Amino acid sequence: MSDLVPQHSPASVAILDADQGAEITYGQLLERVTRTADCLRRELGRGLVFHLATDTADAIVLYLACLEAGCPVVLLEPGLGDRLGPLLQAYDPDAVLLPEEMATPAGMRPGAPLPTRTYRMAIGRTQGAARPLHPDLALLLTTSGSTGSPKLVRLTRSNLLANARAIASYLGIQSGERSIQSLPMHYSYGLSLVNSHLAAGATVVLTRHSFMRPEFWGAFDRTGCASFAGVPYMYETLHRLRFDPKGHSSLRTMTQAGGGLRRDLIQSFHERASAAACRFFVMYGQTEAAPRISYVPHERLAEKLGSIGIPVPDGRLSLAPLEDSDQQELIYSGPNVMMGYAESTEDLAAGDQLSGRLRTGDLATADSEGYFTLTGRLKRFAKLFGRRISLEELEKELELRYPIRAAATEREGQLLIFAAAREKVDLEGIVQYLARRLNVPPKSVKVQAIAEIPLTASGKTDYKALST
Repeated sequence: MSDLVPQHSPASVAILDADQGAEITYGQLLERVTRTADCLRRELGRGLVFHLATDTADAIVLYLACLEAGCPVVLLEPGLGDRLGPLLQAYDPDAVLLPEEMATPAGMRPGAPLPTRTYRMAIGRTQGAARPLHPDLALLLTTSGSTGSPKLVRLTRSNLLANARAIASYLGIQSGERSIQSLPMHYSYGLSLVNSHLAAGATVVLTRHSFMRPEFWGAFDRTGCASFAGVPYMYETLHRLRFDPKGHSSLRTMTQAGGGLRRDLIQSFHERASAAACRFFVMYGQTEAAPRISYVPHERLAEKLGSIGIPVPDGRLSLAPLEDSDQQELIYSGPNVMMGYAESTEDLAAGDQLSGRLRTGDLATADSEGYFTLTGRLKRFAKLFGRRISLEELEKELELRYPIRAAATEREGQLLIFAAAREKVDLEGIVQYLARRLNVPPKSVKVQAIAEIPLTASGKTDYKALST
């Protein structure tokens, strides 16, 4: 990603900390990235790096420095806690980049000082104990929410650059335009905000405040931000707060991804945005595609409610028939498709296993104009607060931890757990456990006791019966 930085005017502002009023120009960003990358090369050679990424200028510099140094980097949520352990065990990183206030993971030692004020390096592996890393491997992202799964998406620099440029193109991001970082950068949608705006020579505006706080919107207005990005729960919250784009004179673009938003809210925000001379885009993507796959042009949104739209520039969507079914799976092809998954350190040496073709696992239809609409899911995932969570993994985890048979579903943004208990179980305790485990509010989780889990004729959980 850092190879885009020299293309922009050195005096243009790349990153702006709205809380502190501190600016980093593209020239300064290039210098900081180069210096930090040199430090990583001296200490690690080409090693695997875990980066506990906060939404700060230092975190962005470290991310770009890893790409510049050729060190494959795993972007992780800073609040992983004990969920970091399984990932450390599975991948044995050469180094962990962590905020100063975080404790050094067990078994690791301090590394060389980093040229940043807020981060330090912990060294994990014995120096010289080289292991094969594919030469194209640049970035690894989690794909199963915060359940602690070691499954990672393997992405190349070409994947990232292709998608960043595609997003900048269809959104019309201009050099010098300012975008507030409303989503965490360890999340693929949040990272795409950083990538696409730096690719366009725009400015990434940082604030520690939540979008629900007046301080957030004060920073937005004060810095003249032109765009806001959100996942469904954020727009649901803004709807309850009676958000009006007219109240923010610099706002020109609103984007939504990270799961399906209710049609009535899509229509409502489209109407509000249009009344304020603002564009509202509905988008669809997966981390496996770095991450944008399709979008609905804002001028067609009113007539295409519920659609995920058309493919991003240089991408292609198609439908593949399923055996013994009248439904079809959505297939995406493009230069942003990952190389494949990793589940252990051995997978880091693997090459491109998909050749630019991604079976999305989503069922879909297409209309006569080539606009696609999702109709279901082959595998069972939930989107909760913008995070994709494997319901199957969650069920197994609960059954190991509690004396229950579990069936997990999602309904209107709430996680529903049906528990058939073999003995007395603290249902509220399960709610609190899941809220902590998934880093979501307890009210977004509901646990319901039932006598037994309904089964189909073939002995599988009958989720259709649970939904009635």
